[in-house]
Amino acid sequence: MSVLTVAGVGRTLGSTPRSLLASAVEHLHDAALVANPAIDVPLEVLLDRLCLSLAVAKPVGLATWAEREGKRFGPAPAAELAGAACHAIAGAARTFEVDHGRLLATLEILKGEIERALAPMRQVPSPVAPALSAEGADALLAMLAERDSATCSHSRATGEWTRRVAEAMGFDAEASAFIELCALLHDIGKIGTPDAVLFKPGPLTDDEWAVMREHAAAGGRILEQIPSLAHCAPIVRAHHERYDGAGYPDRCAGNDIPMEARIVAVADAFHAMISDRPYRRAIAPRAALTILSEGRGTQWDPDAVDAMLGLFKRAAKPASRYADQRVSTA
Repeated sequence: MSVLTVAGVGRTLGSTPRSLLASAVEHLHDAALVANPAIDVPLEVLLDRLCLSLAVAKPVGLATWAEREGKRFGPAPAAELAGAACHAIAGAARTFEVDHGRLLATLEILKGEIERALAPMRQVPSPVAPALSAEGADALLAMLAERDSATCSHSRATGEWTRRVAEAMGFDAEASAFIELCALLHDIGKIGTPDAVLFKPGPLTDDEWAVMREHAAAGGRILEQIPSLAHCAPIVRAHHERYDGAGYPDRCAGNDIPMEARIVAVADAFHAMISDRPYRRAIAPRAALTILSEGRGTQWDPDAVDAMLGLFKRAAKPASRYADQRVSTA
């Protein structure tokens, strides 16, 4: 396996951008786009521009491409072409030994450049930042799924449980949506976890656990590099901190841990326990709830645990003391 920098990936793949074309088309969802032969040339041009941008570490010709093809195909189809091109490059780079987290973050930044150029063309005005956040999260998750579909599925399920817990605690719709977004991205750092550790079929050794635990800090670093998702970085970094201060990577405790991260931690643990893992079988939801209850106030935030337990009780009343609390979305 070749060892490359992100710039090296751009130079290597950029020498034959046409070879990425079929893969990019496979990532398109719009049937009309797939059937349109006119997309081949602009898609190949975009692949070339993206590879060149990777090679020189700055956007090259992306805004011009977006303005031209956005007028030609429409902003939404042009955005889909951009997403497909990024997926194709990320997929091709799987054969290289490279910092995949940094590569994905760089591709996301480049795609954001295209999105910003397309934004004025959209007929219905909408807040650009939230849209970019959602699309960026979807892109990162899709790239994670290319490597590890199980972790991607777990991330989506954790997002759903996190939203339910946040709503049960009385957070409003905007705050709950932000916490869900952080949960969707909580394991994105595993993009950089070695295969030998991530896919090991048996129990991990102490040294392997040390490597696995690096994913929380790695996820924070990846998101810090993506402007539309940087506000999620502190939450992702802190989602394995423990309420009693015995977690990682910073050994924060109690209220020093962002509330959003404390909620993600409970949802993450619950779904992990009720899911099969390579090294153990799933346990019953009732048993997982018992473990959460036993760790209330030590491993996990007591309010978040109570909210999760309340989801399984009839007529559970949502806590109201968080209703007016503003979460740290910036």
